[in-house]
Amino acid sequence: MSASLVLAKVIEEVGNEPRLACTGPWALHKDRWLALPVRATLSVDPIEHMPRETAWYVVFDTVTERVEVHPAKVGGITATFRHQTLNEEGSQDYPWRSGNVCLDRQSAVFGRNSWSGQPDAIDEKINWRLARLLTWIDAAATDQLAVAGEPLELPPGLGRLGFPAVGYIGAGDDMAFWTARQNSWGWADIADISTGKNTHAVTVFRDKGLAPILERKWGALISGLNAPTNAIWIALADMPVLPPWELPRTWSSLCRLLRAQGVDLQKIMVKAGIAYRRGSLRGAKLKLLLGFPLPETIGVPPTRFHWLAIGNVELTDRNTVKDGFRPIEAGWQVVDRLRAASNGNLSWDRTINCEPHQLRTRSGALDADVSRRVLLLGAGSLGSAVGENLLRMGFTDIGVMDDDLLDVGNLTRHALGMDAVGHNKAHALANALNNMMPDGNALGFGCVFPPVDQDIADRIRSYDVIVDCSGSDAVLDAMARFDWRGEKIFVSLAMTWRAEGFLVYTASEASFPAIDAKTRFDAFNVPPSDLDDARIEGIGCWHPVFPASAADVRLWSAIGTKAVLRAIRSPARRCEYFQQADDGTVEKVDG
Repeated sequence: MSASLVLAKVIEEVGNEPRLACTGPWALHKDRWLALPVRATLSVDPIEHMPRETAWYVVFDTVTERVEVHPAKVGGITATFRHQTLNEEGSQDYPWRSGNVCLDRQSAVFGRNSWSGQPDAIDEKINWRLARLLTWIDAAATDQLAVAGEPLELPPGLGRLGFPAVGYIGAGDDMAFWTARQNSWGWADIADISTGKNTHAVTVFRDKGLAPILERKWGALISGLNAPTNAIWIALADMPVLPPWELPRTWSSLCRLLRAQGVDLQKIMVKAGIAYRRGSLRGAKLKLLLGFPLPETIGVPPTRFHWLAIGNVELTDRNTVKDGFRPIEAGWQVVDRLRAASNGNLSWDRTINCEPHQLRTRSGALDADVSRRVLLLGAGSLGSAVGENLLRMGFTDIGVMDDDLLDVGNLTRHALGMDAVGHNKAHALANALNNMMPDGNALGFGCVFPPVDQDIADRIRSYDVIVDCSGSDAVLDAMARFDWRGEKIFVSLAMTWRAEGFLVYTASEASFPAIDAKTRFDAFNVPPSDLDDARIEGIGCWHPVFPASAADVRLWSAIGTKAVLRAIRSPARRCEYFQQADDGTVEKVDG
């Protein structure tokens, strides 16, 4: 069926729904968006922000075939409700507002129609969304958009999506700490993460006198950054939200919301301005942090203390000159008071709770396993990939030991890149891990195992889990001789020739059982190395290179990482051999 017939069919089917009516034809905008004006009618009583009849536009993207539904600029709703993007006037090029209504099922975010149960044909998905629009407007008019048990979505605000982004660590004990400080204010230190773009991290909360009252432990990267005192915090009893569901757009609306909670924003900004002009704070670019209790799901008591951030906050300094005000302290205070209640627009920064469980939501639920400290012996291709996996899954305290330098040839299958060439692998991998996650605390030991330096020997004894990725019998023997001074969880991982197989050995003992490991490895029918099949690197005094692709390394690193988790959760002597078929499938071979 042609596109014109499909779109005509939509108009015909809209006419069959008594609560919907097309008020015009499809029209093309900017050579890409086809828009159909429709009128929707409530089946329930109207309310202030949702009249009985409202005008909408169905917007069809002819490139991506995405369908959105927006309020019309004429006759459409102007407020923002739950499950809707910020409903602004929008571009003058279009007759619809920016407040796209979220009509998809939650599973639609994964991009598979078969998972979400949503129709795929153009006319069907347009009419499907229009049917859901009727349900949405009724729910909005009866305050039924927030359903008990569903995750709480924060209200939209000007600039709150994307970047700048401000990270903070909201731990479980925050509720009691901040509840005791409701309606009070102070200062905070925010570090600029230079390796990321427009990304920041709150490191210390301070009282009005700049004394630290709450410090959070970040990873090595952020802990090593200079974090100036450049934010004001205010602890609130409730979220500052304008009905139906949006963050305030101006200072004056924020001022009114906070006043309803017993917080005098103008008074706070005046006092903050006095401190700002006194010395060390002067000249800093400021943010305003607003914290409040927040439930994870609708209908349950709050469990966390959440922070919102406003960027580009201005306080007067000693160089401020404003018409009608004398450049003296009394005049500067008046300017700060007026600015805090002005009609100037607020710019909301996106905030991210970087508490480990929140940070790794995509990894699934974390447990006590990730509190173990892991030592990697070998920072080659396999060790680098296993280290990355473990860090991203929550093992933040990782030691890396290797005396080798990263060469250009290593880049074909190593997790490190060009910026690490010529550097010690252990130190470079530790730095890379610390740059991967904000709570990364990796430490490199650029020496062979066992270390000669007794200080290093003592330091590596503090690790709980020892993961050997060296592929060397000599290292296995050294692990057996080394005095670990206590029981450790040992995991030895090794790829076989051409990476066609993978050997795993685990144990939980006071010393590594090298003889048992090598005996059980030898019992498997592992193909021997074949130098005639080896890659040759260099000319003259060449040396053979172990043949394996980056895909092989990533495959075995995933299986090796799962072996580490299994060894932690169920410590025991195990020896396993996995074999890879030509099509990439893996089979576990019984010993």
